[in-house]
Amino acid sequence: MAGNKEVSRQDKISGLKNRDKPWDVVVVGGGITGAGVALLAARAGLDVLLLEQRDYAWGTSSRSSKMVHGGLRYLSQGDFRLTRESVVERERMLREAPGLVEPMNYLFPFREKQFPTRRIFSILMNVYGYFAGKRDHRQLDKEQTLIALPGLREDGLLGSTQYVDALTNDSRLVLRLLAEARRSGAKTLNYIAAKSIETDRNQLKQLCVEDQETSETITITSKTVVNATGVWADKLRQQVGQAKRIRPLRGSHVVVPSWRLPVHQCLTYLHPQDKRGVFIYPWQGRTVIGTTDLDHKADLKTEAAITQQEVEYLLDGANKNFPGAKLSEDDVVATWSGIRPIVGDEKTNPEDLHPSKAKRDHVVWDDDGLITATGGKLTTFRVMAEEVLEHCSTYVDKPITTQVNAAVFRELSHKLETSQLPPDEQRRLQGYYGDDFSSVIAEMEAGEKTHIPGTYCLWAELAWAAQHEEVVHLDDLLLRRTRIGLVLEQGGAALACAIEVAVRNKLGWSTEKWDAEWLRYTQIWQDHYSLPQNRQSPHQTPELEEASAE
Repeated sequence: MAGNKEVSRQDKISGLKNRDKPWDVVVVGGGITGAGVALLAARAGLDVLLLEQRDYAWGTSSRSSKMVHGGLRYLSQGDFRLTRESVVERERMLREAPGLVEPMNYLFPFREKQFPTRRIFSILMNVYGYFAGKRDHRQLDKEQTLIALPGLREDGLLGSTQYVDALTNDSRLVLRLLAEARRSGAKTLNYIAAKSIETDRNQLKQLCVEDQETSETITITSKTVVNATGVWADKLRQQVGQAKRIRPLRGSHVVVPSWRLPVHQCLTYLHPQDKRGVFIYPWQGRTVIGTTDLDHKADLKTEAAITQQEVEYLLDGANKNFPGAKLSEDDVVATWSGIRPIVGDEKTNPEDLHPSKAKRDHVVWDDDGLITATGGKLTTFRVMAEEVLEHCSTYVDKPITTQVNAAVFRELSHKLETSQLPPDEQRRLQGYYGDDFSSVIAEMEAGEKTHIPGTYCLWAELAWAAQHEEVVHLDDLLLRRTRIGLVLEQGGAALACAIEVAVRNKLGWSTEKWDAEWLRYTQIWQDHYSLPQNRQSPHQTPELEEASAE
């Protein structure tokens, strides 16, 4: 982003108001799906605008399990097409975005009188490896399993299968896509909400949007509108006469210190309460336990938050597998909860879908130029985006130029190696920032080369994001540009003064503005990223009904 001429938020909004020609594509939604569509559409030569009602990656795309994987569950359900598609896309992302998407070992233990058996699981892994074009699993006996995961419960343990999938920083994945989309000509704005949509006599879409910071409304004209709003997708579709098709599900995670539950690879296990799959894995220097999978009955206008039942469910599963850990709520550093959609067909009421058995494939609906894409996975955003572009081609009066199998994440325009940072740090930063890596390094001051205590994030990243990555509120910076709020106790409150010194002037905020933003951030963190008993605001959250892994 810093490589381009940066435009202020107000100038961008003025540009919207003064524009006198229709856009080819307006993308509503700044998560992984919308970002992928904006990037591929811009590279295809289309005039693209992306709008997000909150912050980029504010929804599920910053609250996922952070996994880029094929999904063994889909394979076990017989969905070979989705599994193959996911594995192929995982391999693509590993090749194109090292440092952002990295391989991680997963381990599935086998126990006496437990399903699946090693033989059945081996069949699944052989199919998995066939789709990936390589064999990346091996069998471990009991002793090898305990060496791989010290502290794992020994009784009934027969051994395990170790296999490879991948892990990412989900919000940084979205931000990298958006940066490359802007580099390709797309325009993006956060905190702009789509309120209504109509079709005029020329068959153009008239989209009424509202600036969430000023309440000002603007009417935007476009040949097509892509509805990439995830669980919120029904809102726009119902305005054009379509029925409700989406059922929101909540997935929650808890974060504990790595020293309390040290794992160096991901444990995949069947929860003892209901035999659903859950993960325990290392991420950003902490250990994450998740996810759940349950109906989300609360208002979608309110951020999701973990329930007490979910906390107990996740800690219970971890303690059953690692009995010596004796984890309690006192060990929880942070939590997060995301809402993802499952989708019914035209003849199915979404309330009749069984959450743990429903297919997680994406769908694309075309309602006369309102093109909705929802229900997919973090891993398969590119496939969704390509399908959306096929629908857009019906409405734009120009050729859409696409390259078959073209790289999503292009190689850096100029390679830069610096002695200021170790090679693994350079690899991570190049993955996170792409061509902006050189700008991050160029603007790095002497005192910014160290990590923020307790995180993998450099002070330089915090400062650069504050100045260059469209931060409107402090939670944008501490929860999504960086992940400080997910890995530090009390969201990083102990570092409040140091963070203020590092970024307040770069954000152009007064002391009064900073104090107000810190209060806002603290309330958001306590209400939505902490334990239920720490909440300041009243919450209506459903009881635990269904719980399973993604």
